[in-house]
Amino acid sequence: MSNKQGVTQTRRRVGGDGGQGASYFDDMTPAELKERDDGIKAYEAIQARQDAYMDRRRADVAAQQRPYEAERRGCVFAKCSKLPDAVINYTDPTGFVPVDSLSDYGHFAILGARQADSSGLVPLEIISGAVPAGLGGLALGGTAMGVAATAGGTMIASLLAGLVAFFWPSDLADSALYTEDQLRSLKQARTRMRLYVEQQADGALKGYGFYTGTKPEWEMIDVIQFSQRGSQYVADFGDGVELIWTPATDPSDTLGIPPLKGAPHTPPIWIFPPTKSADTIIVNPIYPPDYKDFILVFPADSGVVPLYIVLSVPRKGITAFGHSYHSPPETEEIVAFPGIKSVPGKTPREGGGSYRRRWIDDKGRRIYEWDSQHGELEVYRASDGSHLGSYDPVTGEQNDPPKKNRNIKKYL
Repeated sequence: MSNKQGVTQTRRRVGGDGGQGASYFDDMTPAELKERDDGIKAYEAIQARQDAYMDRRRADVAAQQRPYEAERRGCVFAKCSKLPDAVINYTDPTGFVPVDSLSDYGHFAILGARQADSSGLVPLEIISGAVPAGLGGLALGGTAMGVAATAGGTMIASLLAGLVAFFWPSDLADSALYTEDQLRSLKQARTRMRLYVEQQADGALKGYGFYTGTKPEWEMIDVIQFSQRGSQYVADFGDGVELIWTPATDPSDTLGIPPLKGAPHTPPIWIFPPTKSADTIIVNPIYPPDYKDFILVFPADSGVVPLYIVLSVPRKGITAFGHSYHSPPETEEIVAFPGIKSVPGKTPREGGGSYRRRWIDDKGRRIYEWDSQHGELEVYRASDGSHLGSYDPVTGEQNDPPKKNRNIKKYL
């Protein structure tokens, strides 16, 4: 309280103890006033910090809720049709995720070709499934397809020069799915399924996919749109691979892409959760970070729905597409990297049983390991095991860029 002159007062006690005695109000001394003011300032500072903390927490919660709400409204390209409308994830309390058929996610078609035509393009033909009505014609092109054009006349007849799988959702009314306009404005989009197809050495097809709901680092893929190049529409997938689209003259024409004669059988394709048991079932799986898959958006007036596409095409290098094993070269045959010397291998081969063949450069800075699947050298930094790319052992040409998720540090 204050006296009549406005000076702050405090209660003081005189005489007695144990609650006895008298009390009266007296003006606070300058030291007492300063101590009181310091206490008020300290309390206000605590309150300010608390308010700032709560503001940050509210902002964090709001930021977490916005993607969740957006995700529920329509932020995936593909989801399992067994899930209810607007729900994109399996949410079993135990964490269980079932193995689903690819058909539970939507429609798909697999296309392939055995060799390039006279123009250097590789026209795609249907192996299995059915493409969207009025799609028109499709062909693979680009510098990487020169491998197919060169090898086409000498390749084993059952092997393909290129293999492509297309997928699109079956229930376009599900509110969890992107609209075409949304996809047209995006550089990347989310999907709850990533697909992989390949042809094995005996000509048989192998296909499988992974559910991405438990692997956020797997769920985003690039969105690619066609650009017009003369009379052609071209989608550039990078690494020298292009898809050439020729619109259908008659949009009602369903026979625009012919079937591939003598096409290999397409086995059932399953979408697995990313678990160790799935790895055992698939046998030496390739994982989504190494997939060449995209969401392909056609011109607005085309009438063709956006498609998920995954490619399996020849890689640049010395080997022909379709071979599953290549014996390592002798050291003197690796002319692109003179001075390297053979050292004991330490990195286990896929499937076990032995180690990858290994070399090291004369300065001890680079490790070279033989990739028997692709017939090329994987190069790593000797100091930390980081991947530096894949190279042709004869020409030294880089076949594949460095992969951040590939490292042999524990095998140095």
